[in-house]
Amino acid sequence: MRMRSHTTWCARGHSCSLDEHRAEPVVVKVHALGHAVVTRVAAPDGREYAEIRLRVALPGDEPHARLRMRSLLTRLPELIAGRVGS
Repeated sequence: MRMRSHTTWCARGHSCSLDEHRAEPVVVKVHALGHAVVTRVAAPDGREYAEIRLRVALPGDEPHARLRMRSLLTRLPELIAGRVGS
């Protein structure tokens, strides 16, 4: 399927590639804890997505690091499904 023309939010230039349209990324920082990079993407079929790259600091000790990982892995599906905070 051929990609539609640029959206109003599209960053154009090298940001658009592989039949996708991509916005400029937005960075959300939480001091000393991590950050997220969120980019709006339109796929070749026209469906739009939020692409999220997340970096979270883990505790220094293994039991607490595993607990943090488990918490992240439990909550991510809720975030993807749009059920967080509802």
